[in-house]
Amino acid sequence: MDTLNWGQVTPEAANIDRNEFVYIYNHDLSSPEKIDRTIRFIVGRLNYYDTQLPKDPIHLIKIDARGQQLSNQICDYIKNTLLNKYLRPDFLTIEIIK
Repeated sequence: MDTLNWGQVTPEAANIDRNEFVYIYNHDLSSPEKIDRTIRFIVGRLNYYDTQLPKDPIHLIKIDARGQQLSNQICDYIKNTLLNKYLRPDFLTIEIIK
């Protein structure tokens, strides 16, 4: 699989001893198209992170959706789709902040 060269990986936080890396995304999730674009972006970033970080990194994703009207059903869709599209779902935790 070809990967984009997005430069240096800059997580918001890291616990090197546990090989955990935290990323926060604050995207417009006001339409199905924007939600799907965000999912594609995050999966692409995760795949890139995996080429740049120590072996088998654990990704902790936080999606900041404060101020946006997201139902629990939409949040579940986002989480489930990310887990299904990312190649290493056992190394991924997703939290949506509402």
